[in-house]
Order: sequence, then C-alpha cells, then structure tokens
Amino acid sequence: MSTTRSDVSKNTTPTHKIAVREFLRTHGEVASKEQLRAGTSVPAWYIDQIASEDPFYTSLNSDGRYVTSKHVVGHRSTHDGFWRPEVDDGVAVFHRKEDTKSTLKHLAFRRPSGLTPAEANDLLGRRCYRPLRNLAEQQEIHAVDWQNTTLYLHSWPSRRDDQLTQRCTDKPTDVTPGEPTEDGYLYRDELVATFLSVAVSQIQSIPPERAAALVLRQFEGDSFDALERRLRRNHSFREALDYVEPEDVPDGTSLWRAFNDLQPDELRECLQSMCGELLADHDHAGEFIIIDGTHIAAWANTRDEIENGDVEGASWGKHEGSFYGYKVFLVVDAASELPVAITMETGKRNDTTAFEPLIEEFDERYDTDELQATLADAGFDSQDNREVCQDRLDCPLLTSINPRRSSPLATIKDEIKELFEDHGEEIDTPYDALERLPQEQLSEYGVSVGSVEESYIFQAIKERMHRHLRAGVERVFSRMKSFTGLDRVRARKEKNVETHVVLSAVALVAASLTAHRQNKPGLIRSPSRLI
Repeated sequence: MSTTRSDVSKNTTPTHKIAVREFLRTHGEVASKEQLRAGTSVPAWYIDQIASEDPFYTSLNSDGRYVTSKHVVGHRSTHDGFWRPEVDDGVAVFHRKEDTKSTLKHLAFRRPSGLTPAEANDLLGRRCYRPLRNLAEQQEIHAVDWQNTTLYLHSWPSRRDDQLTQRCTDKPTDVTPGEPTEDGYLYRDELVATFLSVAVSQIQSIPPERAAALVLRQFEGDSFDALERRLRRNHSFREALDYVEPEDVPDGTSLWRAFNDLQPDELRECLQSMCGELLADHDHAGEFIIIDGTHIAAWANTRDEIENGDVEGASWGKHEGSFYGYKVFLVVDAASELPVAITMETGKRNDTTAFEPLIEEFDERYDTDELQATLADAGFDSQDNREVCQDRLDCPLLTSINPRRSSPLATIKDEIKELFEDHGEEIDTPYDALERLPQEQLSEYGVSVGSVEESYIFQAIKERMHRHLRAGVERVFSRMKSFTGLDRVRARKEKNVETHVVLSAVALVAASLTAHRQNKPGLIRSPSRLI
C-alpha cells in the first residue's frame, strides 16, 4: 500500500509543532518565519501555513511574519489581550483573539469608549482602516462620525450609547475659569436691584422687595432689627427696593415674618433663573458638574438641647469629625463655578443616599444635553449612584474609589494614586493608565476588557484625570461660608434653616449676575469686592 503526502503530513505535524515550540523557548518565545526556516528542520510548507495551526499565533502586524505560542500570549498579555515583544525590526503585536478581524471586533465591542481607526492602528501596529470599514459594512460593528473621525462601537444601541457618553471624557479637560481680574467694585444696591428683577416673577409667598432685603441680610449677618435700621439709613437701598421714605421700610418683626413665610422652592426658582442667564453666556457651561456636601452646625442654646436632639431636623453626623446639625449638598457647574442646585439633609444622612435627590433637583431644572460627566468624591461612590447618573443625566459619574468597599479596590486605588504621581504627565487617556497598572494584579482581581471591574477602574482613572475640576466646589462652599453666611444659622425650625441655606446660594449667584450685567467679568466668581 502506498503512503500519500497527506498521510505523511498528519504523522509528522506533531513533530513539527514540537520543533517550533522548542525553538521559540530558546529564542525569547518569539521568532520570525525566516528564523524558523533557518534554525529548524521543519519544512517550509508547515511554517508557511502556521497561522492556522492551533498551538501558535502569528503577529497582527508585519504581515504575520512573527510567530509565538498561544500559551505565552495567554500568560503574558495585558488585561486587554495584547502581547508586544520586541523583535529585530521593532515590536511584534499578538492578541488572544488571534486574527485582525476578531481582534478589532473584540475591541470595538469591549472597550468602554469604542475604537477609532487611529487607536486601532496604534494598538495593532498596522493600518486598520479597511478591516474596520469592512466589519461595519457587514454590520458586525457600528460606525458613527465623531469629531472629524469615525468611531467604531458595539452593534447594540444601548451599549454603543454608553460608549459614546464615555468617549467625551477620555481626554483630560480644563474648563475652569481663569483668575479674577480687578474690575472695580460691586455695589449692594445694584445687587438688590438685580435680584429684585428676578424675584418679581418668582416670589409669591412674600412681597418680592422683602425677599430682596433678606438676600442683602445674607451678606451682612444682621439681625432683623439691624436689617431694618440699615434699610432706613441707606437711601440707595430704599430706592432699589422702592421704599420712598424711611417709614416705608418694614420693621424687624415684619422682616422676620417674611423670612418665616418665604418658601425655599421659590428661592430655588430664582436660583435657576439667575444661573440660566449666566450659563447661557459661558462657553463651557453645562459640560461638567461637581457634587459635594458640607456640614453646618445647628443653632442651640444649651448642651442639653443638642444631647436630647431638641433641634428640629438636626442630628449627629460625621463630616470632618462629629457634628450636630445638617448637611448641605451642592451641584456646581465646573466652568462657571456657580451653585446651580442645592439640597439640605439631616446631619446623619449618608452622602451616598443624598445623591439621588440632589440629581433629581438638578435634572428637573436644567438642560443636560451637553453634560459630559458628573464628578464627586469617594463618599458618593456606589453602583446605584452610577446607574442613577447614567439614567437621569445620560452621563457617567466619575468618583474616586471608596476603599471601604473592598480591600482589592483599596489596593487598586493606591496603585492609581502612585501611577498618577509618577506618570501623570504621560497619561493622555484612561487606556494609557490601564496599560501601566500591574497586569498580574488586574488579572488576579478578574479585570478584563469590558468587565464590570474594568469599567469601575476605568471610571476611577478618569476621575483622577479630571480631579482638578473638583476643587471648584470647595471654592464655592468657601465663598458661601465667607460671604453669604451659609454656616451662620440663626433658626431652629427645619424649614427656616433650609430657607437660610438656599438664600446663601441665591445671594452668591445674585452677586455673580450683578457683575455679569455690570460688565465686570472679573467679579463674577466672587463677591469679595462687594461694597
């Protein structure tokens, strides 16, 4: 019986595989096909067809010239599936998906923000325009035009919508306003007139001019009797409030009653109206918002009142130590540094659970079409909050990792911190950071492309890239405490404390709007030159 070449091939192929495997082991686990032909007795026909042989991969670049074993790629590849060993003429690129088409589809599906041709070229070390276009034409992936390029995404609409929202925050951004300039001064009578122009259509519970007087009181810290005296003495204040004679000014008791009757939600309407006018004239307004909270102490005369919990709405809480009082939560527009939404909770309210009411307040009042991301500290870190943010605002919530959630996350948080301290200037995208994180650790924690864990770490890296924006909310809280008396509470009824809190934000924004209308842009951020 004669033996065919096919039979010979089947019998000798295991031997060829062993020979190639041994050669690779002794030559750094990667070799060119030319080196295999010259350094082994394996026939050329086997080496030429090696791309289809199970134990081996050929490189995605260099026309498949380089060969390695699947075992090595499986153990040495990064979490995104690539292994890039150095070779004689540069770098060979291998991927666990083996061929170019499968690799590109995998990346378009699993990368949190999709794939552009330029990124594909860099990742695979070869031109990928045509194979990407072919995949899109075959409807295996989805293509959209995005900022003068094509972005390739998941074929499912819900997944690709998430990828598009993520893409907006892949690059560090700086939308913070510049340093204030000397623009003269703002005048209190101008501020009163500015607020009154808004209040006449928004305030129904009390006369609008009395609401304007209460806004003025936030800057002075006056008692109601002292406010009465100030208005009676100052002709410009009376003129702004349309009080012709000193006798027309309400007495201190009437002003207190006005404060007691004023509705916080009417003040929020004023805040929305004033912020809307300011945001409309700011180039980057509405692109990033910042969420944060601070504490204010309750007003109590005796220690017994605090110990017995006698102050309505106040409670013991933790925020920079223990305190007895309330928590105030803000949404701040990062570009303009305006407090655009504000809520108040009891002191024991956890930051995480306060997130949804605050987001709802913001979402109901503002157009969020341009919003790219919401930034917050680790106190707001939860999967529920991420889902609320994505569902309500159609943007990601970028928080630092809360290390209390798990010890692996605490370790990764430390790794991210160290990474940015050492290589922050070299990190242009979250993928740059992921590649520099210890890959063995990521694998140990089950981090792979497209996994929940990768998405979580991806968001934490983005938060580090945009962390400089978060300083804006601290500055806003500082201005509200320094200039508009946020932490100088002189009320015990919970509703009146809330009125005081919202008045503080309204007063700050009224000063900003006055500077805007008076064409003094250097004074929009701070009322420090208010006289």
